[in-house]
Amino acid sequence: MIRSLASLIITCLLLCIANVRGATPTQAAAAATRNAPKAQDEVAIRKLLSNYTTSLSTGNRKAFELQLLDLDIPFSHVNGGAGAVHNPSLAIFQDYAGFRKIIFDGGKRYQQRFSNIKIEQVGNLAQISLDYQTALLGDQYKGSGWKVMQLIKLNGQWKIASEFFTGYDEQ
Repeated sequence: MIRSLASLIITCLLLCIANVRGATPTQAAAAATRNAPKAQDEVAIRKLLSNYTTSLSTGNRKAFELQLLDLDIPFSHVNGGAGAVHNPSLAIFQDYAGFRKIIFDGGKRYQQRFSNIKIEQVGNLAQISLDYQTALLGDQYKGSGWKVMQLIKLNGQWKIASEFFTGYDEQ
């Protein structure tokens, strides 16, 4: 009990120090961890996320795909509930083509925005966890969910190596 209280106090002090030094919210929250993103990498990753939503909203498939490691990355909606995946294999999760068909080739434009963004990074590997909202372009946001992405830094550029997302129950 005393040890956990001391650990909590130390964590709070580190967060306060990070906040006073002008750290971003992500850096402050990760101040006591070894996987806090480096400032320049956090800026680059947030730019990638901005490019993601901009290219999606403008229907710019080429710009969107330039952010992907390749077109066969694991990229899929994951259904909730027990037993949602009956025959698991990597192939069923490599579904960027399905996403592209709906978002870029379906004749409708969508918009997406992100919140509650958490970035972790060690070297050339990063992970993002975030909430998203999606709607038809110009409509109010209705659909929302959670997604995680793994990024790899190659030749100084962050690339999306995988993306998994699921919807929140909107009841």
